[in-house]
Amino acid sequence: MTAAVEALAPWLPGLAGDFAKTAVLAGACVEWGGSPLALANVLPRRAAEAMMLNDLVPGCWAEAAPGRPLPEPVSTSTKQLVQALVTLARPEGRPDEEDLTRIAMSWFDMEDWLKALITVLGHGPFRAVLPTEVKTELREYAAAVADRSQRADWVGKLAAVLDDEPLVVLNPRACRGYVLTMSGVGDNFQLHTLLADRLIGDSDQGMVPGVRPDRSWVEAATDADPHLGPDNPALRRFRLFDGHGAYVSPEGVPADIKPLEGTRVLVLHPPNADYGMGVGRIFQNMVPTLSLDRVLGQDEAEYWLTRITPAVENDFLADQ
Repeated sequence: MTAAVEALAPWLPGLAGDFAKTAVLAGACVEWGGSPLALANVLPRRAAEAMMLNDLVPGCWAEAAPGRPLPEPVSTSTKQLVQALVTLARPEGRPDEEDLTRIAMSWFDMEDWLKALITVLGHGPFRAVLPTEVKTELREYAAAVADRSQRADWVGKLAAVLDDEPLVVLNPRACRGYVLTMSGVGDNFQLHTLLADRLIGDSDQGMVPGVRPDRSWVEAATDADPHLGPDNPALRRFRLFDGHGAYVSPEGVPADIKPLEGTRVLVLHPPNADYGMGVGRIFQNMVPTLSLDRVLGQDEAEYWLTRITPAVENDFLADQ
């Protein structure tokens, strides 16, 4: 499978339209056990280009075919869209017919590029070799088309995943603190569940008092079937605020947590009501790690507690 991925990778930059299925095949080879690393220099940039061009399609269509509805993003409509857009080509200069054909093709092939990219971004070694500027570009272009593509929204979240990220968690009621390291955590509700599993325990041993999460919730947040269903939702054990006092929404991602003095800091507050989720994690093939490295000493905990801003409880869910 790795050899197949390596053979397919060089072809991807020049492909478009139905030939983008080649990227889906490469992603399938990764799912079947192949290494994704040969795709690192080609697939993210080609997928970013597809999103960038896809974002241009509505404007180009409005200029080329004013008043007419956009064709459905299916291959049977390709000819209609290409013929309309190439009328915008300049006889000399850009955009030329090749540019506009590639823009038109992105209306039909973007989802194929994103399917493959979602598969490989779930692998930590693949994310590790991607330059920061490539991840930033993916987030930017994904945001531009996320309103019409769920996969683009997922790509944006995957491009924001933190790996080997230090995290300081504070329990102000007990004047305790903890240092953890997280990788591959896809959303903040998943982080809530994993934090509860790592931190709730014997208060005499310095841990956070409370009811530990059900084992099935932790497994769903890690590497088991993520779907818990309506009868067994994972319930959060904390409300989380960052070091600046801002509420950390369960629907967000860890990258949204604003660092304090260069470190992401979370402050634990007790929940005011049950708030549950029927899915343990949003990316089934991405296995997270969250390790408790150490319990802070009293002086260290007090240092951090003097630097945090009190919680600003102005969000509806922050009151729940």
